[in-house]
Amino acid sequence: MTLRLPLIKGRFMTVISAYAPTLVSDETTKDSFYSGLRATLQAVPRNDRLVILGDFNARFGTNHNIWSGVIGKHGLGSANSNGLRLLNLCSEFGPCHN
Repeated sequence: MTLRLPLIKGRFMTVISAYAPTLVSDETTKDSFYSGLRATLQAVPRNDRLVILGDFNARFGTNHNIWSGVIGKHGLGSANSNGLRLLNLCSEFGPCHN
């Protein structure tokens, strides 16, 4: 689901709510989901504030050195395959949606 909300001074916020396939889903299903999410993110105007909500069935782990600017220093456990997919997507779009 995507919702674009007007803010003050002609600005907008786009909110995306997404629910990723579970960890045991097949790779084709996961690829399709992330391809659709990538297309949705590419369609968001660059000046919009962007908020992404949902359940990504993802664990990011603790390797903040490799994922600098994407995750902070206080992760838990190990990354899983869904976490790596989400980290790659987040690194592509950056925290400021550039």
